[in-house]
Amino acid sequence: MALGLIARIRGERETIGIDVGHYSIKYVKVYHNSRGGRVVVEIDTEPVPEGAIVNGEIQRREGDEAPTGPDGKKEKDGYELLSEALSKLMLRHPRDPNTDLVACVNCGAGAGGVLVDRLSVKVPKNGNEAAIILQTAQSRPPFDDQDNVIDYEVESREGDEVKANVVAAKNALLDSWAQFFTIKGLKLTAMDVDIFGLLNAFVVTASEDDLKQTTAVINIGEKKMSIGFIQGGKFHSMRAMTGGSIDMIIAKLGVTLGIDAAKCHQLFETGDLGIVDGYSEAEVEEALKLSFEDIMAQVEFGIRYFSSSEDSEPLNKILLGGGGASIPGLRAFIAEHSGVETDTVNPFRYVECDASVVGESGVSLALSNILAPALGLAMRKF
Repeated sequence: MALGLIARIRGERETIGIDVGHYSIKYVKVYHNSRGGRVVVEIDTEPVPEGAIVNGEIQRREGDEAPTGPDGKKEKDGYELLSEALSKLMLRHPRDPNTDLVACVNCGAGAGGVLVDRLSVKVPKNGNEAAIILQTAQSRPPFDDQDNVIDYEVESREGDEVKANVVAAKNALLDSWAQFFTIKGLKLTAMDVDIFGLLNAFVVTASEDDLKQTTAVINIGEKKMSIGFIQGGKFHSMRAMTGGSIDMIIAKLGVTLGIDAAKCHQLFETGDLGIVDGYSEAEVEEALKLSFEDIMAQVEFGIRYFSSSEDSEPLNKILLGGGGASIPGLRAFIAEHSGVETDTVNPFRYVECDASVVGESGVSLALSNILAPALGLAMRKF
């Protein structure tokens, strides 16, 4: 729906969240009423062509002439393929130019990684707080890279001690994505990273009791995994993992069960262990558990990283999000091996949704976790 001038004067707004991942583009639109209420009014997904994005970077052919395919037509590069996918999605959702648009990109790992850390600095009376924080961050690797764009958020001030969360990202990577959206005619209100979208989806929909707990929110994506920690209802820290992706599980199942990626995704989405020919459900379950060991190693590494922080508190809960959150048996496996209560983020169970969008049955658990980062972005009101 398009909001008129009177509605906007009353404080009504609409925000679109777009999460561009390696496997699909996720779209969520939220209506914000003048009383602070939120309603999900549109949801959608569009597949991302294989190889269009690698390590968070759009694959663009430079210089060389495009190769020709079997049909005699020139092959499209990742940039063109991703552009077509986004166009298909947006054509299904005409938007008002006053609608806020927030996009997040899947660049938390790899060569174009986003770095997040906490630091404590001493700021003397009348000292330049911003300059001291940034200079301190830039003196520490890997924040000392000259190509980084650095930002920060002050967590607390006690006397002359200031604690801040510092975020850095590759300038070239952000510029590439910003140009991509601009060329597509999409004027962004803000750009974010998928793990922060997921964390916001949790914080906005969690109860007061849940926010009092120390929680690890894990985004298990097609090509990577990242972990964010919420403590005392606030963001504490984030860690991007070099492993623990859906791809790693698929690779293991390919070896043990001889099935391809398409069959693996069918298994993940349906939860039907009986669809693998030649194997009993017990054998498929055992193969899944073997493939989960890589995920568990990354989870344990992330928890150790968090626990090593001087201000960390004991972990109360683990929440899984992203495409891997609903893989059958994974939640129980992590709970058993970590000794920590484990669930999925599933934020759509706590937010109102237009019945014409989600139907009487609502949003499925699998789709809820896949759309969670985009929902977290769309829950922001500007």
